[in-house]
Parts: sequence; structure tokens; C-alpha cells
Amino acid sequence: MSQIAIDGPASSGKSSVGSRVAAALEYGFLDTGLLYRAVTRAALDAELATSVLDESSAISTEASERLVQLALLAKIELREGSATIVVDGRKYAPSELERGDVERAVASFAALPEVRAALRTVQRDAAMRGRIVLAGRDIGTVVYPEARHKFFLDASAETRALRRARQRGFAEGSLEHQEALRSLVSRDKEDRSRTVAPLRAAEDALLIATDALSLDQVVDQIVERVRTSPHAA
Repeated sequence: MSQIAIDGPASSGKSSVGSRVAAALEYGFLDTGLLYRAVTRAALDAELATSVLDESSAISTEASERLVQLALLAKIELREGSATIVVDGRKYAPSELERGDVERAVASFAALPEVRAALRTVQRDAAMRGRIVLAGRDIGTVVYPEARHKFFLDASAETRALRRARQRGFAEGSLEHQEALRSLVSRDKEDRSRTVAPLRAAEDALLIATDALSLDQVVDQIVERVRTSPHAA
């Protein structure tokens, strides 16, 4: 059974590409970023956020244990081209995971080694089912380096910021566009320099620079490579 890992920085198109690749190949699709967001949402609702978000405070052992428990309660229900994420018995709608408080908090939660370790177990369990596309930042390097097919999507921060602004209905050069660029530059620095699972391409991943490519072109390139690979499912 094949697994496809698609990694890359924020707003590089991993989710859009991954879901379409999965649909074309009739695979399940997991956006692992949504998994972290779902656990973040659950932690915020459980009021576990204060010590995590306050950089001057060390997270307590009790809070750390509760966060790990939440992470291990995450379940992934795979469907063709998509997945539903359940945490502690609650299904989360995408709109709940895109709220401002989750956007501001998710990086802090994702940086916690104990949370990453717990969710790595959840992600690996999903990957081992096979016929799945996983999109994230460390799938091919940490979560499931055994994946048969690995891709790393990249683009300049400027290109990614413009895409994000347009996707949200904001004009080029708008304050929202400028804020998106600042946010991505900051997130890139944090992701690439963190001690635990820093963002980088796996040595055997195919690097795809998407600045000048359309979504269809990226999807077609990945689908063709998977279908013609000697490891194709």
C-alpha cells in the first residue's frame, strides 16, 4: 500500500495539491496541519493555553500531560480525497479550525515536543493504513520517512503571501497582504529553526518550486510521477 508525503512551508499549496492528488488516485487525504489545529482548538476550549502561549512561563507537568492526552485522543476518519478529524469524541468543522485564536496559538502548540510525539503516533497509524496522501512539514523526514513517494513544495514568501491574500479576497498590496507576508516570514523562520522536527526536504524527496506553476500543473506532475513509479500502488 502506497503512502505519499507532501511537505513544504506554510501556504505552499500542500493542502490544495494533496487533496486533488488524493482524489485523482482514489486515496485518503490528511492535512496534518488541521490535526494540529484540532488539538489546539480542543486545548483552547479546555483552557490549557495560558502556560503554552506565555513564553515567559514553563508549561506545568499537569498541563503537558493533559495536552498529550488530548493529542492521543485524536482520531482520523479517512475518506477518498479527504479526512475527518475527531478529538475526544468531537468532530471539528474546518471553519472552527480557521478562527483567529487557533491561528495565533497553533505554532506554539505544534512546537511542544510532547505534543508532536503524540501526534506523530496518530499520523503514523493513519499512514500505515496505506493509500493515503499526507501533507505537512515533516512527513517525509520524521512522521513517516518510509513513505514510497515524497514531495517538497516550495515558493518564495512573496508568492505565498500573495496567494494567501487573494484566496481570502484581499487585494495585492493591501494591509492584509502585507500582514500575510510578515506572518509567513516569521513562521518560516520558526519552522526552519526549531529544535524539534525543523522544516526541511527529505533527501529523497522531489523538490517542486511552484512559483511559476499552476495548481493543475503541480497536481499533474505528482500524479504522473506516482503512476509511473516502479513503487506505484
